[in-house]
Amino acid sequence: YTVAERKAFGLQGLLPPVQKTINLQARRFLRQLAALKNPLHKHVLLMSLQDCNETLFYKVIIDNIQEVMPLIYTPVVGEACQKYGHIFQRPRGMYISIRDRGNVASILQNWPEKDAAVCVVTDGERILGLG
Repeated sequence: YTVAERKAFGLQGLLPPVQKTINLQARRFLRQLAALKNPLHKHVLLMSLQDCNETLFYKVIIDNIQEVMPLIYTPVVGEACQKYGHIFQRPRGMYISIRDRGNVASILQNWPEKDAAVCVVTDGERILGLG
């Protein structure tokens, strides 16, 4: 962010003072990714990036789709599903179970975004027949 953007968005003091382009940030991240040998560790690093900088995450994905796609989809995501409890970092989305019957409307009110454009519903059985 530029100095003006940092002032406008209230980011002064919350970011390091050095300004780096998104291309430089992507190159630095890709070097970190390349240093890891284990594909599951690469997956975890990518998910960490998504948590802390979604814009950079999607820049890395879009610009490096062939290299990154196996890490965020098959085959690595299958192993990630199997080891979810070991690599869990933070919740994503909402979790509604059968025990919440009758309370779904009030639970949905807990979502922090009031203008959700997309809702994906799953049965929680994971993917790729790994359920």
